[in-house]
Amino acid sequence: MPLTAEERRLKNSTQSPISISEHPPSLSQMADGERRYARLPGKHLRLYLRLGAKLYYSEFLPVEVSGSNWEDLT
Repeated sequence: MPLTAEERRLKNSTQSPISISEHPPSLSQMADGERRYARLPGKHLRLYLRLGAKLYYSEFLPVEVSGSNWEDLT
């Protein structure tokens, strides 16, 4: 059965795999607005974002650590 135009568009619009580094990025390695993920040994997963001349990060916590159950998040 042939795919519809919408099905072809959805099938071809895939996101590239997310790479996760073991080292935090440096400011000089990133372009303005770029995002990178890193998981340092013994730490939680972090999302790094460069905005202008500053580097920001946001840390992700596993559901078990945050004290919530998966069902409570919906």
